[in-house]
Amino acid sequence: MNNQDLNSNPNTIPDNKEVFIPGGLSVSSGNGITWISQAWSLVKDKLGMWVLLNIIYLVIIMGLQIIPLLGLFAGALGPIFIGGIIAVCEKQRTTGQFELGLLFNGFQKNFTSLLCVGALSVGIIILGIIAALIVGGSTMIHILLSSQQGDISAEMLQHSLSTLFLSTFVIFIFFIVALALTWFAPALIIIHNLKFGAAVSMSLEAVKKNLLPGFLFFVTIGIIYMISAIPLGLGLLISMPLFLVSYYSSYRNIFIGRENHPF
Repeated sequence: MNNQDLNSNPNTIPDNKEVFIPGGLSVSSGNGITWISQAWSLVKDKLGMWVLLNIIYLVIIMGLQIIPLLGLFAGALGPIFIGGIIAVCEKQRTTGQFELGLLFNGFQKNFTSLLCVGALSVGIIILGIIAALIVGGSTMIHILLSSQQGDISAEMLQHSLSTLFLSTFVIFIFFIVALALTWFAPALIIIHNLKFGAAVSMSLEAVKKNLLPGFLFFVTIGIIYMISAIPLGLGLLISMPLFLVSYYSSYRNIFIGRENHPF
């Protein structure tokens, strides 16, 4: 089923008519597209501000990543900023106002839980890389060393193709696990004050219920990204905020219902 569209008019969807659904709903596959359209309804109303927020967010994250030893730390900070973006979305939906300062709301509210979400995500990715190196064995290490020295050859890549594919698949599996545990967690922590453990558990439960809409969402957003990157990448200034706001729209579509409507 489709939950209500996001709307910047607080009188359209009164908060006292909404109920939180622990564990979330199982929605139809078409809702993966609905998440994008609902996100666009927020982004287009304050397009300039969302572009500005996206630029600030990218500058901060990229700035941290170019500093030695801070790249992984930047990854751990991701859910904290996502929590801030969730707060911006909630403010805009309920009041119609865009408050840029809420981008840093996660540093002031539920900081520890959000940081734990980021640390969990980074930890899983690191485990995935280690697993990929174990699966790939000496072949992966040899390729990495050769690429750093600049003497990697097409013949070497061809002979190592199956190993590279398997190692990439292993990393992909770990990435999916990290995404499932952390996708809904920032919204559940910021809006419902859930603790770290409850938030990641509930996020995983909701993702397992909605694998098809999630797959359709990522395929569609991936196509949007590719198209938006064509005109010198300028379209990414819109598609990236669209993706970030989808954290919020997907959360509301799955976890929020109406009191006077059957689930």
